[in-house]
Amino acid sequence: MPDHFVRLIPCIHTYRTNENSARAAVELLKTLVEAEEVAFCQRDSAAFVGCGAPERIVCPRCGAAVDRAWWREKLEEMERRDHFFILEQEMPCCGKEVSFNQLKYEPPCGFSALEFTIKNPKTPVTQEVIDRLSGQFGLLFRKVETGAS
Repeated sequence: MPDHFVRLIPCIHTYRTNENSARAAVELLKTLVEAEEVAFCQRDSAAFVGCGAPERIVCPRCGAAVDRAWWREKLEEMERRDHFFILEQEMPCCGKEVSFNQLKYEPPCGFSALEFTIKNPKTPVTQEVIDRLSGQFGLLFRKVETGAS
């Protein structure tokens, strides 16, 4: 049976914390969710966090589907330019500037320098769990779920 991962990432993709705060958050998550493992990962710069290539991407401004070839091209440009420090791009559908972290991905994914990983949760990772983690840091977190990794 493939592993199931729930990753919790801050909505501010460049956010980083100290190791003591991250470890305290891991301990909090262990009290809220029964799982095989709870861990954190922190990188020097933001990275794409998700399930591989999303099946569908939607612009949050106009609701249009985003061409995945355009999205991949812009992703590669951002990675070469600044390792995902600046995620804002002018959307081809409506001409509005949108952060790639605000796009509506199916399945959900995002960008982050910090992530908390819950491996094979036996209890659901509910909005209450996400809210408690958000409260621990004073900023919003969101959930990204993946299958086998």
